Amino acid sequence: MSGSDFSRRQLLAAGAALSLAPALPALGQAAPAIDVAAATADIVYGDPKAKVTVVEYASLACSHCAHFEKEMFPTFKKEFIDTGEVRLIFRDYPLNEPGLRAHMLMRCAGGAKTQALKTAIFNSQATWLNQNFLANLANIGKLAGVSQAQFDACMATKPLEDFIIKSQYTAQQEHQVNSTPTFIVNGEYVIAGAYLDQLTDAVVKAGAKRKAS
Repeated sequence: MSGSDFSRRQLLAAGAALSLAPALPALGQAAPAIDVAAATADIVYGDPKAKVTVVEYASLACSHCAHFEKEMFPTFKKEFIDTGEVRLIFRDYPLNEPGLRAHMLMRCAGGAKTQALKTAIFNSQATWLNQNFLANLANIGKLAGVSQAQFDACMATKPLEDFIIKSQYTAQQEHQVNSTPTFIVNGEYVIAGAYLDQLTDAVVKAGAKRKAS
């Protein structure tokens, strides 16, 4: 999926002047605390000592990314990640406002819930991605134990919003990523699109051994 409601000009501006001041709750209200350090930690699958590292830039609002997650990632994970050959790092590339808010929810969950929410948001993309996306995402969050108050606090956490926007900005500036999903293998091989055969070929070329059938 290409194109973005976040224009290159907007991203350049965001990258040049990110505000790190947290959003303040209304007077008299105590907003639930969001652990920004935990929320901005890398989302990693696999052995940190794996010989091959794949960085996936994706948007939770991207249909091609959802297709990869549902139809291809389980196979790739079984053949390369679960065997210790490949480590995959998921990075944010939100594309639009619904995507941005979905990424914020995913990251606010923290810990093991982050990966579970990522899968849940991708799997239910056809139902939450509409004009009522905020209410729909809040409902998905509740299923994962994120209360409405926690969801509202998450959506108001400016440092997290800045972190996600900066992820997209950095991907564009340093790696020329302009569509999702995009995969970078050991910092060299780039695959633009949900193509399992190309990704498999790239990690094998980089030294990963495929699981014996």
